[in-house]
Amino acid sequence: MIKPGFLIVVGLIFLSLFSCTAKQSFQYQTSNEVKKLLKTNPVYPDAKFIVLSDLHFYDKRLGTTGKAFQEYLDDDRKLLVLSDEIISTAVEKVIKEKPDFILLSGDLTKDGEKTSHQGVIKALKKLESSGANLYVVPGNHDINNSESLKYLGDITAPVPTINDKEFKSLYHEFGYKEAINEDSQSLSYVIEPVKGLWVMALDSCRWKENKPGHPPITDGAFSQKTQKWIESQLILAKKMKKAVIVLLRHGIMEHYPANEKYYGGYVIDESESISKLFAAYGVRLVFTGHFHAQDVTKKEFENSDDFIFDIETGSLVTAPCPYRIIQISKGHQATIKSKFIESIPSREDLSDYAYQYVFDGTITMANAKLDKFMVSKEQQPLITSQISKAYCAHLFGDEKKPEVTINKEGFGKWLTFIAWMQKDLINGWWTDLPPKDNNLTINLNTGDVF
Repeated sequence: MIKPGFLIVVGLIFLSLFSCTAKQSFQYQTSNEVKKLLKTNPVYPDAKFIVLSDLHFYDKRLGTTGKAFQEYLDDDRKLLVLSDEIISTAVEKVIKEKPDFILLSGDLTKDGEKTSHQGVIKALKKLESSGANLYVVPGNHDINNSESLKYLGDITAPVPTINDKEFKSLYHEFGYKEAINEDSQSLSYVIEPVKGLWVMALDSCRWKENKPGHPPITDGAFSQKTQKWIESQLILAKKMKKAVIVLLRHGIMEHYPANEKYYGGYVIDESESISKLFAAYGVRLVFTGHFHAQDVTKKEFENSDDFIFDIETGSLVTAPCPYRIIQISKGHQATIKSKFIESIPSREDLSDYAYQYVFDGTITMANAKLDKFMVSKEQQPLITSQISKAYCAHLFGDEKKPEVTINKEGFGKWLTFIAWMQKDLINGWWTDLPPKDNNLTINLNTGDVF
């Protein structure tokens, strides 16, 4: 005979397992009242805005020479030493565009150094003093980052980083001051920069889980409480007949085949559920960053007319040093143009220099990985330039896939095997998922792209 106590234990285990695996249920799936709201489509007001991402401002007083700093650069592709000059140049160009507002999708600093935050805020204040409101969300580098360091020749030493309360205080003028509503569980908020248009500025980073002595978490997620808050704001927007666009750090869908397989930390957890939630409420444009690439991807859903665009903007301090200009007009049309920082006072050839910098840096990083795979030094050059070309093509967007993505001429048996193991990534970088990436016009009612 089975004892009651045993059944209780089994039941508790079952409930525990179920609670760990149960997915968030949303009101748009269950509430008839909400389902009626979904049939209404607000008209988008005219608006012009700029999107910047991954500024990675670095306070050069923390060190730019020596073995330790070079080791950092060998595992990186950002123009850190030029970040101040590139950002200053971008500020001047953006001011001339006279946008209604500006969005920044995180990673404002190299690694969350307090002095780097203070430095980037000076640039942001200059932008906002031009008359355009500016709204930020944190990046995975910006808060509770144990890699906040200064470089002293052969060694590094920790410098102060910031916590979530300090972030909100430092960036109070850039979103939180004007917030209509804020999430109590994250640094997410809602603002209305143009009458009739809401921006949901969402904090998708996991800074709460960062631990001293460990790298900051790259991955992104929304807690169930934050997901409920997000839906509550989407419902409110529907009731108030507001159009909604979204700003967050992480992609809400793959930007190339095998994106999640190789770099899952760049796509938000539960991406299918999150993207479907936004699309169900009529959100058509989501602005993201994180992977440093210029890419626009459209997602459609089975048994539904819903669709959504994830518009990823590359890093301002990584080739091609881009920013985007978005013009919403006619109540349903979004025109997206890409601009690039091509020169700065110290480097008129910034475009060429930035490309070569990221190309060479990718080769250095690929060589380091091939060392771990025990590929010989003689064989490495046969594939590393091919890897770098594919990666650079994806960064720039509008990739033109060659007939042969991996030329195996001269490959030994071991390198052939390694290339086969990595083929999905290289092919993925060469594969441009529709639509166009840099310059396009979207019909927000139909999803058609021109």
